[in-house]
Amino acid sequence: MARRVSIKDVAQRAGVSWKTVSNVVNERPVVRADTREKVLAAIDELGYVPNHIGRDLRGGPTRSIALVVPELQNPYFARLAERMQAAARERGYTVSVEVSLHSAEVERAHVRGRTARPVDAVVISPSALEPSDLLDRRSGPPVVLLGESLTAAPNVVHVAIDNVSSAADVVRHLVGTGHRRLLFLGAEGAVRSTGTDRLAGFTAASRFAELPLEDALIRATGAWDRESGREEVLRALEEGIAFDAVVAGNDLLAIGALAALRERGLRVPDDVAVVGWDDMVEAAWTVPTLTSVAPDLDALVAAALAAAISGAERGTEQDAERDAGQAAEGADDSGKRGASRTGGAETVIAHRLIVRESTRA
Repeated sequence: MARRVSIKDVAQRAGVSWKTVSNVVNERPVVRADTREKVLAAIDELGYVPNHIGRDLRGGPTRSIALVVPELQNPYFARLAERMQAAARERGYTVSVEVSLHSAEVERAHVRGRTARPVDAVVISPSALEPSDLLDRRSGPPVVLLGESLTAAPNVVHVAIDNVSSAADVVRHLVGTGHRRLLFLGAEGAVRSTGTDRLAGFTAASRFAELPLEDALIRATGAWDRESGREEVLRALEEGIAFDAVVAGNDLLAIGALAALRERGLRVPDDVAVVGWDDMVEAAWTVPTLTSVAPDLDALVAAALAAAISGAERGTEQDAERDAGQAAEGADDSGKRGASRTGGAETVIAHRLIVRESTRA
């Protein structure tokens, strides 16, 4: 395991005392501006994450986990947060829900431990992170990724359904109910994301079934929300694109697609079938009710929480002796525990296709 960057390393690089570094980290107004800039430059260069262990020795670990989601307007994330809170409470942990609003800077700060409050681990559903954001981490809390699989970060645990396989299940279902021209809604061009995996499964299964895969049938959207789904389906209809089913990247896009089809007088599923992902509560209440891929949410929460707590406890054991020694010299340092370096892991959660009125033959 790589040695964690210490406050003394930063002090040596900046040519100042560790007390000066502590003053900068804690934003005390006793450091000259030029000295502060030197210290901040050294912190960025070395990837130093301040350490709260000195002030937390009497209380031990924080027993808190940050759940970072891109938004709470999506009911899936709201339900995930509730389940995570309840499950963590049973294990004596608290969960702070942090909303990134799709900001790469905010997501990067959480996975690198550069936030105001210390946590034992971070569970994150990222929307803007790049593989390098995790690969370049020199320190920080244990990280569990939900949904997105950033393959360049082997030391990060990944928990998700099999997005490729679930997309193939959707295509097989639609072919089995007589559909041949499938429109994929929500294509993404990221290095690796939920959207790219679902599109990969859709594409592979469509080729196997010898379905058409014209460029016009693969539709990107500005966001994965209701309005984007509606707008893109309306655009496809205005372009005269023929399709008899919509495979939407999530339920919100699918609900937008239902609205667009209704506006144009098309019947679902008689004229066009519609499928989504996540099995939001809302899916059972749309008109018609929405067929959706349902993750085993309880299993996902349990696996993510177990990985986060395991990483936090392992990191505490590995760092305790070194951190205690540093704390004795600099009791007012602030920051986070070191990142877990035990190797990455992949946990695949079960899913099932909930067939409702929007695709029934």
